[in-house]
Amino acid sequence: MSKQRDKLETPKRLGLGWGANLLAVAFVFLAILVPFLFWQQTWFGTALSNEELRKNLDPAAKPRKIQHALVQLSQRLTDSGPAAVSAWVPDVGKLAGHPTPEVRMTVAWLMGQNPTASEFRDRLTLLLQDADPLVRRNAALSLVAFGEASGREEVRGMLAGRRIAAPASGELLFQRSEGDSLRAGALVARIQVDDATHEEVRANVPGYVEELLAEEGTKVSAGQPLVSLAPEEDQVWEALRALYFIGEVSDLPLIQPFLSENPMLSDRVRQQAGFTISAIQGRAGLAKPGEVPPDIP
Repeated sequence: MSKQRDKLETPKRLGLGWGANLLAVAFVFLAILVPFLFWQQTWFGTALSNEELRKNLDPAAKPRKIQHALVQLSQRLTDSGPAAVSAWVPDVGKLAGHPTPEVRMTVAWLMGQNPTASEFRDRLTLLLQDADPLVRRNAALSLVAFGEASGREEVRGMLAGRRIAAPASGELLFQRSEGDSLRAGALVARIQVDDATHEEVRANVPGYVEELLAEEGTKVSAGQPLVSLAPEEDQVWEALRALYFIGEVSDLPLIQPFLSENPMLSDRVRQQAGFTISAIQGRAGLAKPGEVPPDIP
């Protein structure tokens, strides 16, 4: 795995380019997507028989069983290629409308691993409009495997910070400090509305607390910004890898800050930012493809 990851982090070695080469590397590109693509720290490694797959892919099955089946289909794709899962394509497509966001998230992830299934393209395009931001992000990343840049704005959003606002007025009780890493759904603060009622403030995307924008114990108003949330490493890295293929010159100002050292991000992010900038500049005729930009620190 480490050797494969080295290749992914160094696109120059693969001679990657937009167009024909994209589909050649799309499966590898999407085979080790970021951990937030499905519930973290969950074991879905137990092999399933065809009959168990059929039962678990039923939309009425428990969400965890459905996810188990989807991860097992991913393993079959890795081991034997698209032909090994072609019979399950219709079942996977139906799950794109499942009411559980984690299932839709995993469906979007799996679809990107099989760009030979053309019907997945339309499903992923619909998932770009999903109410859950992580589903949209997975759909955007997976569409890259189909040679599609329609999810570019969603990918750009993965590089941007965001503010979390108070859902109600009341006394602010923080549960986090600056620098804390957050998973999607993590509790950030509570708003004590009155003696008997409080509202929870949760992060809907992973990230880390960049700045607290209000003071502990003070009265806040509904809609008031409470926390500045910066994107966490895995989503930044995956977004940069996607923009390597679909990024445009207008994306460069968004990418440039990731060339600088950041104690919350590793060197692989800085390295990937450099490769991505080089690829975008190459497509625009501003640099040779694969050339490291001279302004990388």
